[in-house]
Amino acid sequence: MATPDELRATLAEARGAFREAIEEAEMGWRRTPGEGEWSAQEVAEHVIQIEARITTMICEACGYPGIEIGEPDCASSIEAVDEFDAVVSRCDAKLQHVTPEDLEKPHDNFGNVAAIFEMNVQHLVEHTAQLAGAAAS
Repeated sequence: MATPDELRATLAEARGAFREAIEEAEMGWRRTPGEGEWSAQEVAEHVIQIEARITTMICEACGYPGIEIGEPDCASSIEAVDEFDAVVSRCDAKLQHVTPEDLEKPHDNFGNVAAIFEMNVQHLVEHTAQLAGAAAS
């Protein structure tokens, strides 16, 4: 099993790729790639909110309070980068306290803490690809 530091490093890498995708999406920020698909703006706002929710799931499993954010409204990719950086900073302030013993702690609905970290990485990877597709359309 990966250590907390390894999980945090993998998460940071996925966040870095997502942040880059936000920066590259400015020209197509509000365009949707197709009917029923999300614009780059919608993808970024979703991920910003879910970052806080996933961190809160980890906090709940570990027995301490999570974080709350409102619904982001990012009119530009610049605003989205700022919002994303802010939520990542708040999340990291909590996630830095996860210990090796915490990784096995269960969450009521999403497996253990290690699995939630992995879910977060997969969520970011999925939406990074979606963001790139929205920006390219």
